[in-house]
Amino acid sequence: MSTSSTEPQVVNQAVPTVEIAPVVPEKPVELKELSTYAKEYTKQYQMDWEYSHRSIISPLEVDELASRIAGAYEQVRKVIDWKEENLLRRGAIERILKRRLVSELYGISILPNLNAAEMAEPMILELMRSGYFDNGKIAKKQIKEIENILTKYIRILDDSKIPNSPTKKHVKNKMDFYTWMLEIASCEIEEVLAPAFKENALLNLMTNVIYERSRILPSSRMSDLERLIQIYIASMRTLYNFDEPIISYNIIKIRFPFFIEENEESIAKVTKEVHTIREQIENDLNSEDGKKFYKLAAKYDAAYRIIGDILEKINNTPEFVRETIANPVQLKEMISEAYFKRKASLKGRLFRSAIYSTLSIFVAGIASFIIFEGPVAKLAGKDFSLFSLFIDLLIPSLIMFLLVIIIRPPKDQNLKVVQKEIAKILHEQSSEDVYEIDFERQQNKILNLIFFAISTICGFLGMWFIFWIFEIASVPWTSMYIDTVNVAMVFFAAMAIKQKSKEITIEDRANFMEFLLELFSVPMAKIGQWFSNKWKKYNIFSAFFTAIVDLPFSTLIGIIEDWRNFIKERSSEMH
Repeated sequence: MSTSSTEPQVVNQAVPTVEIAPVVPEKPVELKELSTYAKEYTKQYQMDWEYSHRSIISPLEVDELASRIAGAYEQVRKVIDWKEENLLRRGAIERILKRRLVSELYGISILPNLNAAEMAEPMILELMRSGYFDNGKIAKKQIKEIENILTKYIRILDDSKIPNSPTKKHVKNKMDFYTWMLEIASCEIEEVLAPAFKENALLNLMTNVIYERSRILPSSRMSDLERLIQIYIASMRTLYNFDEPIISYNIIKIRFPFFIEENEESIAKVTKEVHTIREQIENDLNSEDGKKFYKLAAKYDAAYRIIGDILEKINNTPEFVRETIANPVQLKEMISEAYFKRKASLKGRLFRSAIYSTLSIFVAGIASFIIFEGPVAKLAGKDFSLFSLFIDLLIPSLIMFLLVIIIRPPKDQNLKVVQKEIAKILHEQSSEDVYEIDFERQQNKILNLIFFAISTICGFLGMWFIFWIFEIASVPWTSMYIDTVNVAMVFFAAMAIKQKSKEITIEDRANFMEFLLELFSVPMAKIGQWFSNKWKKYNIFSAFFTAIVDLPFSTLIGIIEDWRNFIKERSSEMH
C-alpha cells in the first residue's frame, strides 16, 4: 500500500534581484535676479507692514454700541450715494467737512464756523464710530496732525479770492471751488489717518515700468514730466478706479509739493496760486493725449493686480519676500493661486457692485417719483396706475440685472499671459518690451465718421426702444423722458461694472454677441455717463441727507456715547 506525502515540495527558483536607484538630491531651483522695479516695490511695500505693526501710544477708542448704530447708518449712506468700496471712507470724511463748514460752503448760517481745534477730534471719533477705523488704531497725537491740515484749508478758503464774474456764475464758481478744496482736504486727511503704502507702491511700480518701456512718436510731443503724469493718471484710473479728487491730490503732490506743507510761506503761496493750480490739474485730467496712455495701462493692469495679491499673501520681512518672488517655480504657483482666487471672488464683487448701484438708482427713482414725477403727472392730469408705477421702478433694475448676469470671467488660457507678463516685470530681463504710442498715425476720418454715425443711430434706436416700453406700460408722458434717461444711467453703471470684470484679463477676446450688444449699449452708456456725472454733482437726495439727517444723527450718536460713558463711570463706583 502506497501512501502519498502531504509535505510541500520545494522548488529551487532563482530569486530576482531588485536594483534600488540611488537617491539623487533634488536640484535646487535657480533664483532669478530681481528687476530694479521689483526691488524698489518690495522696499516701498514693506513700509505698510511696518506701519500696521507699529506700537500706538495713547490710542483713541469709541463706544461699541454707538459704533454699531453709526455703522448701520453708513450702510444706508452706501445706498444713497453709491461709491466704489475704496472711496467710501474718503466720502465720509468729505461729508463731515461739508457739514462742519456748511456756513462757509453755502454762505448760510445754519452752523457757526468751527475752528480746526474743535473739529479735529470729533471728526476722527465719528469716523471710528462709523467703522472706518478700528478701536486703538489711531493715536491721540494724530489729532494735532488733522488740526494742522484743517487750519491750512480753512485759511485757504477764507483768504482765496474767487475771480469776478456775473452774480449767478460767481455763486456757482464759489461753490465749485469750495467743493474742490474740501475734496482735496479729505484726501489729505485720509492719507494721514490711513497711509496707503502698499497701494502707492503698486501704483509706482506700474507707473515706472510703463514709463521706462513707453516711447512716443514724435518724442517732442510732450515733456518727460507730462508723460510721467499721464501714465500715473492712467495707472490710478485702471488699477484702482480712483476718482478725480484723489487723482488730483496725487498729481498736486508731484507738480506742487508745497501744497501739502503747513508752514506760513507754503500756505501763502497756495492761497495766491490756488486757482492756477486747480486749472493745471484739470488740464492734466482732461488731456486728450491721456486716452492713449489709458488704453495702454488698461491692457496690462491685470498683471499688477496679481502682483499686489501675491505680496499681500507673503507679506513678511523684505528678505523673505524677495527670495520668494525670485524663485520662478514658486512665483508661478503663487500667480496661479492668486489668479484663481481673484477669479472666484470676481463674480461676487461684481454682483455686490450691481446691487449697490441699482439700489442707488432705485432709491433715486422713488425720491424722484415722490418729489417730482408724481406731483407733475397730477398737474398734467395724468395718474400712475399700479402697473405703470411698477414698470417705472422695475425696468432700470431689470436691465441692470440682465446686463450683469451675462458678464463672464476670463478664460483660463489668459493665465499663461499673466504669468509671462509678471515674470517680465519682477525678474531682470536681457531685453525689455517697448510700448510704442504713435501720435503721428493718421486716422481714417471718413471711416470714423461712418462708425460714429452707426453708433449714434444704434444709441437712438436703443433709447427709442426703452421709451416705447414705458409708453406701452402707460407711464405718464411727463415721466417717460426721465425714465429713459434713468435707464441710460443704468447702462453706464453696468458698463463700468463690466469693465471691472476684465481686472485679470490681458488678452481680451470678445465674441460676436458682445459686439452686437455693445453697438447699442456703448452709445447709451455715453449718454448715461453725462447724466450720471450731473446727478452726482446735483444729488439733491444726498445733499438732503448731508444737511438735514447727518447733523442730528451724528449729534445723537455722540449723546449715546457720552451717556454710555456716564453709566460706565457710575457703575465703576459701585463696590
